[in-house]
Amino acid sequence: MPPNNTTQTNSNSRQAIIFFTHLFDHSIELRYQKLKSDVGELAEIFILAQLGTCIPDQYLAETYFFDYQHLRSGAAQVIGDRIIPGNVHLVVLDFYRNHPGFDYYWFIEYDVVFTGNWSTLMNAMRHDHADLLVAHIRSFQEEPGWAWWWTLNLPGCPLPQSSWLRAFFPIYRISRLGLQAVNDHVKLGWWGHFEGLIPCVIRSTSLTISDLGGNSIWTPRDRRYRFYSSFSSEGGAVLNAGTHRHRPPHYLPLLRKDTIFHPVKSGFRIFESGVTRYLTLHYLHRFLVRCVVSLYYNLLSFWSASRKK
Repeated sequence: MPPNNTTQTNSNSRQAIIFFTHLFDHSIELRYQKLKSDVGELAEIFILAQLGTCIPDQYLAETYFFDYQHLRSGAAQVIGDRIIPGNVHLVVLDFYRNHPGFDYYWFIEYDVVFTGNWSTLMNAMRHDHADLLVAHIRSFQEEPGWAWWWTLNLPGCPLPQSSWLRAFFPIYRISRLGLQAVNDHVKLGWWGHFEGLIPCVIRSTSLTISDLGGNSIWTPRDRRYRFYSSFSSEGGAVLNAGTHRHRPPHYLPLLRKDTIFHPVKSGFRIFESGVTRYLTLHYLHRFLVRCVVSLYYNLLSFWSASRKK
């Protein structure tokens, strides 16, 4: 069973909110502006981008650029040759080492949309001081078919394999203590897909973990079925259903309020630019297929929300 994550509120905690992106077109800029407008008074806001990403001049002062090839050269082991699929922790740790003065760090990818004011989500977490706040937390025992367990190399890990954890990281909050623990264990030779590596470090060091919403055993009662919908299977199919998922992208209006939706790609402009323009840029049959699939998963999300007690 998960530990009790309840701690006393510390309203003086310093928070950083990091908008993680590899592109910055108009639709992404609007998302960033909304984030700043909604929670700019609650935290310091940054853009985190790969060196060479075209960021407008007015945002350069708040942008931190990283050089992945440099970070990769200093790592003991990585998965493949790119940040994706599993090496994002190297970038996160680099940001932390260069911005050490915060108690909590929110990382939000560019293709995450919250259908409400971001402060609604942030304020709902104020009384939960877990060292890791993340979505879709599942153990090896619950989902032995998750595709990336095999990458984890955790020398000296005190956890039995059945207690290893994985989570879904397009949006999450991690404490300074949590980042320091991850940094220390990476130096000790721990490596693997970051969506398994980070939760395993946090759990193995007896730091606290909590789910943003959903329906896992790590979800506090007051957030159960709130903020996102999800579905579980031993093979990890949870990541392909609900509002907050791996795929497919959302292509229909995001109807459920105060909800995390992912992925919502920058091409999601049909209701901004008009149907005619959109269809001239995409094959009609592909658009229709995507809409049907997106409708199906949106209906599933409402079914999940109806189960909230």
